[in-house]
Amino acid sequence: MSSKSRLLLITAVVVAAVVVLVFLVLPRLLINHNTVVRPSNAVAGEFSTVNQGVVSSPISLNIPIYVVGPTTLTQRLVSVGVNQSLIRSIGLNELPSLPNNSVVVIDWSLIEPSLIIGDPLSRVTINLTSPVIHDLAGAIARNDIVGIYANGSDEGIIEFVLAYSWALATNHRLLLNLNMPSKDYLLAYPIIPVSRYEPVVIIVRRVGAGGLIIGPVYLNQLLTVITNIMKPTTTTTTTTSNTDSIDPCYEAYYNYDVINHYFNSNPEPGVYVASTFTFLWATPMLTGTEYPTGILGYQDGNGSYLWDTCLLIGNTVAYLANNPSGVLYYLPTTVVGYEEYQESSTMYNNYGLEGYQVGAIDYYTGDAWYNESYTNALVADPVGATFNSNSWNPPSTSSTSSYEIFLGLEVAGQEVVPFIGVSISSPTSESISASTSPWDEIELPPGAKVLVPNITWTFNIGATGSNTGFPSAFEDITPAMTIFSSLSTASIAAFPIDFENYAITSRMYCDYFTYQTIWVNAEWYIVVVPQSSNTVSLASTSITLIPGNAPTGSYVTGVSSGKVYTPCARP
Repeated sequence: MSSKSRLLLITAVVVAAVVVLVFLVLPRLLINHNTVVRPSNAVAGEFSTVNQGVVSSPISLNIPIYVVGPTTLTQRLVSVGVNQSLIRSIGLNELPSLPNNSVVVIDWSLIEPSLIIGDPLSRVTINLTSPVIHDLAGAIARNDIVGIYANGSDEGIIEFVLAYSWALATNHRLLLNLNMPSKDYLLAYPIIPVSRYEPVVIIVRRVGAGGLIIGPVYLNQLLTVITNIMKPTTTTTTTTSNTDSIDPCYEAYYNYDVINHYFNSNPEPGVYVASTFTFLWATPMLTGTEYPTGILGYQDGNGSYLWDTCLLIGNTVAYLANNPSGVLYYLPTTVVGYEEYQESSTMYNNYGLEGYQVGAIDYYTGDAWYNESYTNALVADPVGATFNSNSWNPPSTSSTSSYEIFLGLEVAGQEVVPFIGVSISSPTSESISASTSPWDEIELPPGAKVLVPNITWTFNIGATGSNTGFPSAFEDITPAMTIFSSLSTASIAAFPIDFENYAITSRMYCDYFTYQTIWVNAEWYIVVVPQSSNTVSLASTSITLIPGNAPTGSYVTGVSSGKVYTPCARP
């Protein structure tokens, strides 16, 4: 049957996070009961798009396909055109170690026993705490294409399992009043009629921050659908619709803690210690709460301003230089910043405009503090660091509507912290300009040269939208280095991280416009306490919000506003 003629039925489900079992009554459909939800990006049309042309000429796929299942599944894939040399048979326990953007096909019969508890009188009980759910969520979070091979009669159960795994991977939760997420997961998926007596592969893949592609395909369609899914896609958004943005720092916390369980301890708010790295997150440090949207810095009738920053620092000491004049050590360091302005309908109706946002990572000032002995360590970059997606990210561009922020650590080609990617999508095209002014190349006493730039990004937005969010993010994933000289006493390195948002809040033609600037000046204080000759503790690290003229109860440094008169020339 052509995918164009299939009927798509979207099922919306709200699943309580505390529920460990869910009951499905088949073949009836799950529906939501009087629940107000934000529309999901789980759009059936997305699957229809990638499922076109299934009767076209043979498709060649030149990437590995990882198969979790018996040899008969491998034989079936070969019979429909998959190159046998590309098939890699793996165990389910190997799923977490696969590279990002992998293609995985899993035989349902291998995972069904750990997911399905019973089927009395067509009532199916699914164990939502099964390790299989977390394995699937981890694969979806890594942007893998995951397919489950089964009979068409199992489609409804499998799509629920995959959709729930996607909701877990993306933290897709029900929104309550004040736009705050609840503890309940929201998921939606299409029920696409297929033959109950033929084998199918039910496929899922994450799309951007909060969308998914999901649905069944017959085996002879598999290569075409996978190829189409992997093609670059273009999405169009309007500036009058809301945008779902994800704080990269929260995404890192959720991926490392909830999905992969890397953290061994949480000694202080915002400090999360794993075996090889420490994650340091400003939101819980300053607010005491792990908000997924970052810090609500300031809010008024024009809109809301949010910001956040976080660090990933390796726990294992590395040598920067070692010669007769002294020894220097360092810890690999990733620095991330995030900000968003959410324009209100009031500002939109007053002909307001989101102007620009600025973000800065200021190692230059941090070096000045080091030279003044205000600190006894510093954060710097290796010589050769520059603006690109592997170092100071994002690079300058004349026009973009989306880019990716990557969180992780790699040293000398070795991955210290697994990388995850977070898509930052703007509701309109914007330009990005980047600079390093001031900056300096310094030579530390043992002869090691490093860079101490003030890395600054300007996001030129110039757009408007009712109840629309305009997010920006920036990072140093070179990685930077937290440099210190003692393994017997504590060291402190510090540097500012700054944010700014400029908006025109109202305009009156041939009369005036009003504007508002919101800014944040914060300072990271990285406290390195040696634990042995090769390990340290970073538990005392903190962030300080510099006070200014900000209103009481806000989490920003300052807010200023003004009016500019713009009379038209008389005829």
